[in-house]
Amino acid sequence: MRMVSLQGVRSLLFLSASLFLVPQVQAETLYVAVASNFVYTLKLLSADFKKQTGHQLRISSASTGKLYTQIQHGAPFDVFMAADEARPDLLVSAADAVDSSAYVYAKGQIVLMSNISNGGACKDVLLSSDLKRLSIANPKTAPYGLAAKQVMEKLGVWQQLRPRLVKGENVAQTLQFVSTKNAQAGFVAKSMLSMGKQIEHACSWDVPTDMYAPIKQKMVVLNKARDKVAARAFVQYIRSDRAKEIIKSTGYDVM
Repeated sequence: MRMVSLQGVRSLLFLSASLFLVPQVQAETLYVAVASNFVYTLKLLSADFKKQTGHQLRISSASTGKLYTQIQHGAPFDVFMAADEARPDLLVSAADAVDSSAYVYAKGQIVLMSNISNGGACKDVLLSSDLKRLSIANPKTAPYGLAAKQVMEKLGVWQQLRPRLVKGENVAQTLQFVSTKNAQAGFVAKSMLSMGKQIEHACSWDVPTDMYAPIKQKMVVLNKARDKVAARAFVQYIRSDRAKEIIKSTGYDVM
């Protein structure tokens, strides 16, 4: 007879309990830590989630690396929506998150945007003498920054551009540097050009996805929220076609 581990039983119970969205019987507040690139989309999802279930989200955003460190130090979050797979997987491996809740909720893409108009292809801005400052998110803590580094390495310009780099704490700060013209160009999340407001720039380049490792953004429910009705409802909701359409409408791919 095949034996089922205690962890396996818990995973099955978590998933079975989340098969149904619970109506507004007892509305709960769910504390969500989300990578900065996904904040705009999560706010749209939050409004719809509350309408559908009565539960509400309290959103905190920063770079994936910074949020992971906060969680390790006991930050009071219920759900972690990272911009990579690595950190959520580490939390699961450490038994700090519910294995069955792990889910790639979005696939991100990066784009180069620039205030320099050189009359040619936008990626040629990287070779322009007019490029004094290039903004990227910190590759050590932000997956979108790591992707930007991979692109420049593939183009063979990483070493020559390093002295001109302005590193943002996260990809939202990277966008701010470019939009305020404190940097002439920057690598940002493609979704950020779909945030419902006009962002002034001279050109942009959709970086081919084969130039950097796939940006698979994974979420997990932390153990402290294992028994929260709202956490189970959110796991179910984020996998729904309704949520996927909202995610796709803001510049992401879904699995």
